[in-house]
Amino acid sequence: MRRLILCAMLALPAAAAAEVWQTLTGAEVGAALADRELTYEDGARQIFRAGGATTYFVGAGVSEGRWRIGGDEYCSNWPPSAGWSCYALARDTETGRLRFAGAGGKLTIGSYSDE
Repeated sequence: MRRLILCAMLALPAAAAAEVWQTLTGAEVGAALADRELTYEDGARQIFRAGGATTYFVGAGVSEGRWRIGGDEYCSNWPPSAGWSCYALARDTETGRLRFAGAGGKLTIGSYSDE
């Protein structure tokens, strides 16, 4: 019985720390990104302007692109490519972090730079 109680007590912090991601609708994606800046886990930063321009900073490099909402997804285009890539966007309900889920299961997580 003691062993069962000990196991239950050890499991409590892990359960409390579990991430809960809420998938955002198209309107929520726009509200979450327009005129905001994210810092990603790898240190890169991205600014999303309400008019659809976006700037991505990594190291000393800077890329200018476009973003839009496609259905319930965030979509981006980075010249010289003419194609758009779209990602489902979800918010961590506890921390507010944003998770971009792309084709093939690639995940990118960012936090608001000003928070």
